[in-house]
Amino acid sequence: MDVYSLSQQLQQSIGTYLPMVLGAVGIFVVGLLLALFTRGMIRKAMTASGIEQRIHRQTESHLPLVKIASLIGYWFVLILTLIGVFSVLRFDALSGPFSNLVGEVMLYLPRILLAAGIALVAWLVAVAARLAINRIMQMTQWDEKLSNSAGVKPIASVLGHVIYWLVLLLFLPAVVTALNIEGIMMPLTAMTQQLLEALPQVFAALLIGGTGWLVAKVVRGLVTQLLASTGVDSLGAKAGMGEPGSKDGGKLSELGGTLAFVLVIVPALIAALDALGINAISAPATQMLGIFMDAIPHVLAAAAILIVAWYVGRFAAGLVTRLLSNLGFDGVPARLGLGHVFEQDANKTLTGNAASADGAASRGLSAFVGHLSLFFVMLFAAVEAAHQLGFTGARELLETFIAFGADLLLGAVILVVGYWLADVTASAIQRANPNKGIGLSRIARVAILGLVLAMGLRAMGIADDIVNLAFGLILGAVAIAIALAFGLGGRDAAGKIAERWARDYLQKKDQP
Repeated sequence: MDVYSLSQQLQQSIGTYLPMVLGAVGIFVVGLLLALFTRGMIRKAMTASGIEQRIHRQTESHLPLVKIASLIGYWFVLILTLIGVFSVLRFDALSGPFSNLVGEVMLYLPRILLAAGIALVAWLVAVAARLAINRIMQMTQWDEKLSNSAGVKPIASVLGHVIYWLVLLLFLPAVVTALNIEGIMMPLTAMTQQLLEALPQVFAALLIGGTGWLVAKVVRGLVTQLLASTGVDSLGAKAGMGEPGSKDGGKLSELGGTLAFVLVIVPALIAALDALGINAISAPATQMLGIFMDAIPHVLAAAAILIVAWYVGRFAAGLVTRLLSNLGFDGVPARLGLGHVFEQDANKTLTGNAASADGAASRGLSAFVGHLSLFFVMLFAAVEAAHQLGFTGARELLETFIAFGADLLLGAVILVVGYWLADVTASAIQRANPNKGIGLSRIARVAILGLVLAMGLRAMGIADDIVNLAFGLILGAVAIAIALAFGLGGRDAAGKIAERWARDYLQKKDQP
């Protein structure tokens, strides 16, 4: 091959491919510039509109939407440019896949645009719904009222976010359907359908719970004010609860209001759970509420019994104390020789005289009997209250305690009376024989006290067998001692009497 032929072929090849290369380079340069321009325009437009900041505020995310959108536009234009370059260069092996990709994208582009349009509409509707909720709460001041009364943070923003995401969730199946993503469309549609079916139950539960809460708040306020107006706080203050007019809490009226609040809100919550169809919680809660409601009358009856018994017992205790004191019952311990048990120190200051007198009164025998009567009144009331509450074990225990207390009281009375009789008997013997009656009076005193002690312990039911055995042994020992003393001490006299009886008998026998 000569040089001429080679140059001819080279010129022919250059003439054939040079326009193609120059065209490809031109297309690439123009496409690159267009891609850069597109990226810049998208970035500028989105930045100027502030759409990224708005979406960030609405969704509370930090996704770089401007960068992502500009890169998508850049690479889309650049891929179109590469397709043009490969087509001009007749690189079908490279241009074919890119052409198919762009074709698929172009075919899918209407779906993407439709989904984007639906998403935009959903976002606008969600934003409008949230804004409407916030405006309504602000205009009606419900948010502030509910927050102040419930003591919680404002719920307007929370409620707005709930409505916002609920609207987006409702539009999500339409977006997925527009994109024709079957793998997600079926479960998402089923989930949305279940959500829509549950919405009436949710709203019903919220309505029931909210209404119950408002009614409970009103009832608590009414009950608190009613109890405060009746003066029960002063009674609670005497029992160590909050003072009337204080803001520290713990007052009896506030306790009653809280109890009324619980009695109203608990059935409302159970009804709300029942409206939601959560039987796993509502069924046991309903059963528990039924038991609780059935127990309320018994609890109130028991409380009424204890309260009435307390006031009646205090009145009766005061009446008994004054009656016994006027009858001179406080002087009985001194006459029985037990005055040191109840004696009081009268050497007090003028300020302490009243306290001393009160202390003396509270520690006198009449006051002791008054307190004892109050104790037994409350004990009987506790038995009846336990019966009302169905506390069988506690009732039986209290009844046993009452029976034992009655035995103790009877035994104590026997001991006191016996102690008094022993003193009276000993004093009478000493007065009858002042010189030689001391020993006999002591013997009589000990004998009476022993007898009374046995009777008292038996009345108390304390170790009956031991008491009977000890008392029998003592009486037997005394009887044996008397018999021995009489037998040994009167042996000579008995012999003389027996000898006289024998002599008289023999004389009568010898007479014709």
